[in-house]
Amino acid sequence: MERLENIGDWLLIRLKNLRSIDKFSLSLFLIAIILLSVFVLLPVFSVVLNAFIEPNGEIGLQNFVNLYATPSFRRGLINSIITASFTLVATSAIGIPVAYVMTRYVFRGKKIFTLLTILPLMIPPFVGALALVGMMGRNGIITNFLQDLLMWLGLNISLEGGLILPNIPGIVFIQTFHLWPLIYLNTSASLSKIDPTLEESARNLGSSGFTLFRRITLPLALPGFAAGALLVFLWSISDLGTPIMLNFTEYSVFQAFNELTIQGGYREMSSVISIVLTAISALVLLLVNKYVGLKEYATIRAGAAPKSIQKKISSKLSLIVVFFLSVLIIFSIIPHLGTVVMAFTERPHYGEWIPRGVTLEYMIEALADPRSSLSIVNSMVYSLLASFAGIFLGASIAYLLVRKKFPGKSILDMISTMPFAIPGIVIGLGFIYMFSQPIIGNFRLTSIWYILVIAYSMRRLPYTVRSSHAVLKQVHTSLEEAATNLGASKIKTFTSITLPLIMPGLVAGAVLIFITSFTEVSTSLILQPLVGPFGAYARPLTLQILLLAKGGPAAIRVASCLGFIQIIVTSIGLYITNKLLGGKAGLAFGG
Repeated sequence: MERLENIGDWLLIRLKNLRSIDKFSLSLFLIAIILLSVFVLLPVFSVVLNAFIEPNGEIGLQNFVNLYATPSFRRGLINSIITASFTLVATSAIGIPVAYVMTRYVFRGKKIFTLLTILPLMIPPFVGALALVGMMGRNGIITNFLQDLLMWLGLNISLEGGLILPNIPGIVFIQTFHLWPLIYLNTSASLSKIDPTLEESARNLGSSGFTLFRRITLPLALPGFAAGALLVFLWSISDLGTPIMLNFTEYSVFQAFNELTIQGGYREMSSVISIVLTAISALVLLLVNKYVGLKEYATIRAGAAPKSIQKKISSKLSLIVVFFLSVLIIFSIIPHLGTVVMAFTERPHYGEWIPRGVTLEYMIEALADPRSSLSIVNSMVYSLLASFAGIFLGASIAYLLVRKKFPGKSILDMISTMPFAIPGIVIGLGFIYMFSQPIIGNFRLTSIWYILVIAYSMRRLPYTVRSSHAVLKQVHTSLEEAATNLGASKIKTFTSITLPLIMPGLVAGAVLIFITSFTEVSTSLILQPLVGPFGAYARPLTLQILLLAKGGPAAIRVASCLGFIQIIVTSIGLYITNKLLGGKAGLAFGG
């Protein structure tokens, strides 16, 4: 009885605290909670519920037993974990040394390499996988070139199957050269903030070289590295585009997609696989936060790397550094070059590697085909509207989190950042389960293109929430208080004072939503509306690229043209974000 009274008292206190919030903030809170509940919590809950619904309609664990008992599903899960782990190790082996070299040494060409290191992020992984398969797969240009080189050297080694195969090494290779900048950018951000006196003190005590790096430098840079490592692991394990392009079927996210889309598929297994992947992602997120939280990083200083810790290296060492970075950049831009070659050249004859000439035939075909040209426009519309939705909802949530104290604040924060740790296939599945039933007559929300706008905005909401949150922290409350004291209402203060001050962060977050929505794979392939903004063709660009990539050689060239357009749009968006965030666009990219 006493416990019930305590609960009742607690609820009364919470209700009183809720009443103390002004009506404007309360309205924002209720709108945000309702939207997040309907379009994030309920879809995720529906996926969880479907995972426990057995074939006979009862609730149980039979689907999970079937997952473990089916060798292909079991191998798919193991392959996904192994791939994500190896990708993390490979990207760390590249990103950490590059970050250390770029923040600690001065060498000829450093400014150029600083710009080039962000190039891998300018190509969507989906398009990069398509280009690499065309360049290094069976009968690829690089494959045929190396085959001729081996024959010229007198080596009887056959590359007939291609350099990139549908297996774990193939996926790790593609993901590594796309994702290593995430490790580099985040680690270099932490390295540049380390107090140089700590390393100098260690040197005075006799520490140097790798020992100094391992015991002093790297532990202090751990927060940045952990952030990049988390992005890489979550991205890798939920990557749908790469296994699809390689046709590597024993990969969990690909298996979940197949079971949902093929006729006679085991639909509940899609939910089971998605939930397991989400659980793994959440566990990794918790472990990283727990490990980083065990240590104290108060010695890390703000600001860029001071000149005192940037040493000029000898000409010989400079040549080694430039050679290493050049090789890395060459491997990283193979997808970019491959996309251009496949889009604008005549394909060589079988077994040859020299293109037969330059052509605009495939680009003209891409733009002339209403399905392809409209897919570009559709994705532009979907991504722009998702960006606007993200701006308003993200700014409102960030405003509440930074400026207000109310019960449920931590819950709002948690729900608004949930999509960061949830694979895209979970959002897509949840929307199918929740909104594919008729609402009025035969009308289904999943049949109309609005569903993609909602899915994109919810999937990438953390971008605007976090960017607005960071900017709001830098805006002093006295500015808002001054407007209120002069008679401005809460709404007037928010729209006239707060909103303009946080606009750079908002726009940066919105551009990132646009870029990632424009290149979104999972939700684009799962949610396939029938009615678009300009008629019957509602396909987003990534879906059109996939359909063309599964066609003949000429269709693959057209798909490369559409991929080239994605690269251009992504590059422009990253350039804008880079300007708005002061050269730190890569830190926010990726999820």
